[in-house]
Amino acid sequence: MANASTKRIRPVQAWIALALIALLFVAVNLIVGNGVSSARLDLTEDRLYTLAPATRATLKEIEEPITLRLFYSERLGREAPAYATYSQRVRNLLQEYANLSNGKIKLEIFDPEPFSRIEDRAVSYGLQGVPLDQSGEMVYFGLVGTNLTDDEQTIAFFQPERERFLEYDLTRIVQNLAKPERKLIGMISGLPLEGRFGPGGQASPPWTILQQMRQIFSVRTMGNDVARIDSDVDTLFVVHPRALPDTALYAIDQFMMRGGRALFFVDPFSEADAAIPDPRGMPKIDTSSSLAKLFDAWGVSVTTDQMVGDRVAARRVNVGGGGQVMPVDYVLWLNLQARNLNHDDPVTGDLQQLSFATAGAVSLKDGASLAMTPLVSSSPLAQMIPVARIRPRPDPMRLLRDYKPGDQQRVLAARFTGPLTSAFPEGAPKPAEGQRPTGEEPAAPLARSEKDAAFVVVADTDLLDDRFWVQVQDFFGQQVATPFAGNGDFVMNALESLSGDSRLLDLRGRGIVARPFTTIDDIRREADQRYRAQEQTLKDNLQESLAKLEELRSKDAPGGGAILTAEQRSQIAAIQQTILDTRQQLREVQRSLRQDIDRLESRLLFLNIGLVPLLVAALAILIGLYRMARRRRKTAAAQGA
Repeated sequence: MANASTKRIRPVQAWIALALIALLFVAVNLIVGNGVSSARLDLTEDRLYTLAPATRATLKEIEEPITLRLFYSERLGREAPAYATYSQRVRNLLQEYANLSNGKIKLEIFDPEPFSRIEDRAVSYGLQGVPLDQSGEMVYFGLVGTNLTDDEQTIAFFQPERERFLEYDLTRIVQNLAKPERKLIGMISGLPLEGRFGPGGQASPPWTILQQMRQIFSVRTMGNDVARIDSDVDTLFVVHPRALPDTALYAIDQFMMRGGRALFFVDPFSEADAAIPDPRGMPKIDTSSSLAKLFDAWGVSVTTDQMVGDRVAARRVNVGGGGQVMPVDYVLWLNLQARNLNHDDPVTGDLQQLSFATAGAVSLKDGASLAMTPLVSSSPLAQMIPVARIRPRPDPMRLLRDYKPGDQQRVLAARFTGPLTSAFPEGAPKPAEGQRPTGEEPAAPLARSEKDAAFVVVADTDLLDDRFWVQVQDFFGQQVATPFAGNGDFVMNALESLSGDSRLLDLRGRGIVARPFTTIDDIRREADQRYRAQEQTLKDNLQESLAKLEELRSKDAPGGGAILTAEQRSQIAAIQQTILDTRQQLREVQRSLRQDIDRLESRLLFLNIGLVPLLVAALAILIGLYRMARRRRKTAAAQGA
């Protein structure tokens, strides 16, 4: 009787258990959804999906309310699913900013339907409308941030290509609204960073690097004849200082003696300057720049007549003409990877790739009182190449063929700290005729720095040129810059570090996520070097053969006939056979190169795709065998009992 009652109770208990499980499931989902919706596990190497500490610190320090208004057309997501996915990430990130701001950030989301007041509002903020069809209706995907003092910060249109920079862009907007006061950068430049007028009178836009600087800093342009640098300047930005007068050098010198900070860009051969014709329309011969008078007194050395060539970091270019593709490694254009950067310094710590061109080398003079910290370096196989080798035009193929690996790593950019000795121990030089000092009254000259100086020297100016690090495209009338190297991050990191504002340092450099196969590149370069040498040998042999053939024909009868003796024909046949043999050797080198790379790629594919599933399967089999053996032992023990 009790047994029957127990049987009736068990189904009831089962149903109750199922109900409790369902209730628990719903409760857990509600708790997780409301409490830890932003939790995630980030397994990427660079922690690309983890909110940076700088963002959290910026949000905690907001004192006055900030309003972020997201204008997103739902139609855009329906017509282009990629934007729907991206918009969800933008919303989630903005909501997280609001959640972590202690109520200081208010998030508003609008759907600007065509011809509505909300669309008018989006247009008034300067957001970019994009047509999806021929009807003329616009869709929007932009952000406007405002504070209590009516300062505005906008993202005209969220580009998926800049998704890697999303957190930086948002944190920059919040920081600019929370602390509108900006550091002042004093710029002295021998290059047209602010744009220039072309031969037809058409003005070119400012360089991208200057546009980025103006987003973060206040930039004050100073002429090359500056006689005094005001005390409100936080950091000097000196680019390609060509033939500065002594009065300008003295102004820079005394600024540093007073404890100023500076970022210097000098160059043994500035390709950006060489691309600008002189006033007569003629190409420039000398495009070097230096601050030798200052650097010599301070204990810094920068090469002015030699450039750093590096086969390991060489950038591949096309030297073919007439539509012919002929790739070659240009040893003076350097594509520098993470292994070339100092990851212990905040300026380069998170960067992955920089692009330099015809750069010089930086070093510390013997007996200098400064301390030098390398930021960017070549490989240990770098070779110093005279500037004269690329005048009047560079020959990348010849430079590669004549390349001789060195045994010393060269420094391309470095940070210097320590006391300075003035380059003007006798005081201020006499001003040039007609020059009038401007700004504050001159202070008493200083022979030594009042405190330890801090400055960065970069032996290249071309890294600032758009063509070496960023691709600028027109997007419905809006210029969109997409970087393919971290040059802009490097410059901004250096300025932020020198100016004492390092808030955005750990948000920069997270965007370049390319991971080149460096081992494959090394194999290709080594084999390519052999191939280029043998290729040149083949060309030399061919020219020699043609010369011999012409010589043989010239020795023929006076009538100029083409009758050759048996000995001459035998010589020609031997020459042709030599050419065929050399070509066969070249094919063998190319085949060996391809085989080495194919074998390595196959191993990498197996390790990344095949090995892990095989290990999991093997582990599952071992666990299964272990469980089977354990069950057998239990069964045998039960039967024995």
